[in-house]
Amino acid sequence: MSDVFIIGAGCSVPYGFPTGAMLMQKLKDFNYGDNNVESPSFHPPSYLFDLYYELFGKYQEYANLRKEVFFRGGNIEFEISNKISKTIVPFANSIRHSMMVSTDEFLKNRLSQEKSEEADFGKRLIAREILVAERESEKQFSYEDGKRISKKIWLGNIDWIQHLLSRIDQQSNWEEILKQTVFLTFNYDRVLEYCIFLYLTSDKQYADADAHAFIKDMKIFHVNGFIGSLEEIPFGAVENGKYQEIAKGMETVWEKRKNLNQSEKEKYQGFLKNAERVYFMGFSYIPDNLESIGIPRGAEIIRNAKVYATARGLSPQNRLRISTYLDLKDFEKRNEPEPMPEVEVQRRPFMTDIMYRQEYEKQERAAKKQIRSKRIRYENRILKDASAVDLILDYYTLA
Repeated sequence: MSDVFIIGAGCSVPYGFPTGAMLMQKLKDFNYGDNNVESPSFHPPSYLFDLYYELFGKYQEYANLRKEVFFRGGNIEFEISNKISKTIVPFANSIRHSMMVSTDEFLKNRLSQEKSEEADFGKRLIAREILVAERESEKQFSYEDGKRISKKIWLGNIDWIQHLLSRIDQQSNWEEILKQTVFLTFNYDRVLEYCIFLYLTSDKQYADADAHAFIKDMKIFHVNGFIGSLEEIPFGAVENGKYQEIAKGMETVWEKRKNLNQSEKEKYQGFLKNAERVYFMGFSYIPDNLESIGIPRGAEIIRNAKVYATARGLSPQNRLRISTYLDLKDFEKRNEPEPMPEVEVQRRPFMTDIMYRQEYEKQERAAKKQIRSKRIRYENRILKDASAVDLILDYYTLA
């Protein structure tokens, strides 16, 4: 068995994480602080010291800044006001008036050399918001006196990762299954890894170090980069001091297209070519994203796999676009009967009626085989109202 899961933001929403559009709104509404650096009562926003730890991290309390501390040959207050006025204020003003739908689209216009500092700040801020979401999500796993210590964030008590791990656990070769299953995720968060870590340490009694090593051996690929491994940056560690490093590992769709690593793409294509089943879950089906993992229009590379795709909340026009791109039978039409092609047999000289009949039956069998082959393709489908958990429950089997 060889399964490939292609995972988008919709798969993390049930765990308290934002979609691209939701994240964009969060950054519009973000409290960038009182940025009047000329005011004598000016206090720099606290998040600045986390995001730019390499510059200001050792000055966590603003009281220390008033003691004429010099930093890198200049006054630390000047360094802070310069960063705010030249990077944060322009970023805040721009994003609040932006007409872009997602953060990727917004950052696209800040990838030039002149705006690179704003793009870097945006990535650091996105990383911070994701880590905040991780921290809030982690509370769902935390107990005190036998009770969960925070209100429920998940949309359900159980979701797709829990269902998936529960089903895999029923198999005697669960380790092999986990290690051979491929996850291509476009998400920066590590909720998948964290749930697997909890499964290994809680259900399988692995030591923490062994669980981390197991996850490293798994085929989990963050296509556009991610926050970092759970060993490097613990789940939900907002004050981690590594935002400079994290931002360098995060790519927008547009950077991915520009910096496309052909060997990386070929690796993904190898997984897709050999897949028995391919699952698109919580995915937006942006053509650039599909191209980045080696699925061009027509999706010839996954022609021999069974393909299931969620499309929750997408319009009929979008589903038609997706099904055309992936060469899938549209959900509403998949049960329509396929017309039988007309069978024509030309009589050759000296052909008897028996010979004619045999030739006709031969061509008829070939036509029926062709229809059966097409019907197999029609098993592939877009599940228009399904979530990732529906797909796992209804279509993920481990026979």
